[in-house]
Amino acid sequence: MLIVGNLKMYMNYNAVKELIDNFDEDVVLCPSALFIPYFLNHKYKVGVQDISMYDLGSHTGEISAKQAKEMGVNYAIVGHSERRKYNKETDEEINKKVIKGLEEGLNVILCIGENKGEDKEEVITKQLLNDLKNVTNFDNLIIAYEPIWCIGTGITPTNEQIETTISFIETKIQENFKKHVKVLYGGSVDKDNINVLKKVNNLSGFLIGKASTDYRQLKDIVASLRD
Repeated sequence: MLIVGNLKMYMNYNAVKELIDNFDEDVVLCPSALFIPYFLNHKYKVGVQDISMYDLGSHTGEISAKQAKEMGVNYAIVGHSERRKYNKETDEEINKKVIKGLEEGLNVILCIGENKGEDKEEVITKQLLNDLKNVTNFDNLIIAYEPIWCIGTGITPTNEQIETTISFIETKIQENFKKHVKVLYGGSVDKDNINVLKKVNNLSGFLIGKASTDYRQLKDIVASLRD
């Protein structure tokens, strides 16, 4: 069961130090880029919250997949709903990032999912086909299904709804790419609902947001999933 914590931009130095001092489990943690060096050389693996579509060069504020890999980073989140919304990332840009990350040997976590009121199957199909265009190496690719209408709302789909969506994603990838990938669920995952969510039969793990910034809650989630 793969557990990924997306720490987003919630934590200051003191909060980071507290987490590092009190938590050392076999999970993936994706801190703000500024704090990545503090997270290296622990039991957990480290990821970046985004990577550039470029290799190196005059791209102020960007982090390339090559730089991340050389630093000892193992994972990269790509196409998160917040970057799609606030940074206006296009599927074309996300596709280039996916390819760059995989070329450098990173485990790329591609986030997909629908907004409230959108046709879920239509949105997911479009994202998969566009974001994975010309991708040939699926070995290090992970899909994270995040229904956008659940993020930060405390609302979660039923287990049956999640299972149906995961099956749909797996079928689409098999039909179009003849590959199999791990699929994570992300969307208001916390210690209060993990005991229910972990019963979803076809999940490979979870992408956890704000709850992962609290080491006590994160420990509870890990303990529940390891139980």
